[in-house]
Amino acid sequence: MCFLVMVSTLIALMSEALGELGTASGSEAPSRRFRGVAHIELPTKREETITAEDVEVRIFELVKMERRARSDGAVCLDGSPGAFYISKAPAEYRTRRQWVIHLAGGSWCYDAPTCYNRSVTVRFGQNLGSSVTYLPNQTAADLQIGGMLSDNCTENPTFCNFNFVFVKYCDGTSYSGNREDPIVYMDSSGMQTKLWFRGRRILNAVLDTLIEDYGLGSASEILLGGDSAGGLAVFNHANYVQRRIQHYHSSDGEGVKFRVAPNSGFFLYHNNVAGDMVWQEQMKHLYQVSNWTLTDNACLEMYVKELQWLCIFPQNLYKFIEPSIFVLNSALDLYQVSNILAAERIEGFPNRENSDVSFWSGYNSSAVPGWANCSGVKGHIENCGPEQIYHINAYMDRFTTVLSNDRTFQKRGNGAFVYGCFDHNAEMRDLPQKRYSVGSISMRDALSAWWRSASAPAQRFTHVEVGRYKYPASMSDASPSCSEVLDPF
Repeated sequence: MCFLVMVSTLIALMSEALGELGTASGSEAPSRRFRGVAHIELPTKREETITAEDVEVRIFELVKMERRARSDGAVCLDGSPGAFYISKAPAEYRTRRQWVIHLAGGSWCYDAPTCYNRSVTVRFGQNLGSSVTYLPNQTAADLQIGGMLSDNCTENPTFCNFNFVFVKYCDGTSYSGNREDPIVYMDSSGMQTKLWFRGRRILNAVLDTLIEDYGLGSASEILLGGDSAGGLAVFNHANYVQRRIQHYHSSDGEGVKFRVAPNSGFFLYHNNVAGDMVWQEQMKHLYQVSNWTLTDNACLEMYVKELQWLCIFPQNLYKFIEPSIFVLNSALDLYQVSNILAAERIEGFPNRENSDVSFWSGYNSSAVPGWANCSGVKGHIENCGPEQIYHINAYMDRFTTVLSNDRTFQKRGNGAFVYGCFDHNAEMRDLPQKRYSVGSISMRDALSAWWRSASAPAQRFTHVEVGRYKYPASMSDASPSCSEVLDPF
């Protein structure tokens, strides 16, 4: 997944060179919606015609929470302070008090060796276990973020003038670890390093800082999003964050529109192609070693304490999500195929792996024999064999069945956009966001219509791809909108 995190810049350069590809919402492709759409509320023409030249590029200010690191223990794996970037809305829009808060992703580390390597490794300017390398005064392009965090009102007409908060991911536990004492890792030279699992404290510190110092307490509208591991965090903590916000607002008598839209975060509890529980066992160990903390979700009442780790998986807690939720996900998520479906056990896991096993080495991604060329770092869906295509389509079927059979899927005020492209984190890139479509509705327009609506029937805002892949496969098998140029590899 690390490589997926880094492709945003490459994608942006490619799209610049190739020019505007158009939006799928304007195509004549036959509808493949799982649910019909009676009415779509799209951005106004005034908003659609705003260009990047009309506004200055917004700066994201770095906020390292050093005081809360000392007082509350809100620290990264290596003990450095948790941090976030904030970009205030343009002056003329600040009275609207609208916010997008986004929890950045970046997979997970699962035990002492992998978490140690995450905390000390910097690659492509990224460190997913430390805030030491974070730079001040960044643009969205510098941070490699787009989609609903884009400040370009042509690309992002609905949210471009909101206050933006981009929370950096440095704990390896989807903002959920809450272990009091550190674990100590000793490398091959005998050097000992402390590792802190404090993601939940970072999340708390972010909310406290935004409320006390930046005006979140007076917000009128808040959209909580997150990508990948950050998307999983949204599923885990949606109810908790909503209650924190509502508790604050109850004191001033004003309500707040609070909704959540997790991106590429609906990770299936699913065995690999051999039927082995690989990813589930890795997550179970991380849950235990980090004191993964989940609260305010009735899923916990369904299991005895020893089995409550099952509640970290979206398919088990989705039904208990209280705020309005819009699920953005590929039915054929590239990370899930590589790291769940085609993963093999890490030799020596937990805690006895070779020292070169790290997040950046891909762990055990696409390690099942024959899958590297299909779903690996240098793989491509056109290289997938007939048996792999069978497993891929079965995974898509399982994904859509699990999601659509849940009662929350039908709940008034909710929605979903489940596309068929072999991709991950497309929601964070401008071009896929407006290009990927289900029937005639693009991802961007589907999200916009849901956000602008009142509490309407879910079927108005539910779009699920039913197309599947054939052998030999091409990127556009499931949907014509899955253009080859959008393939991250």
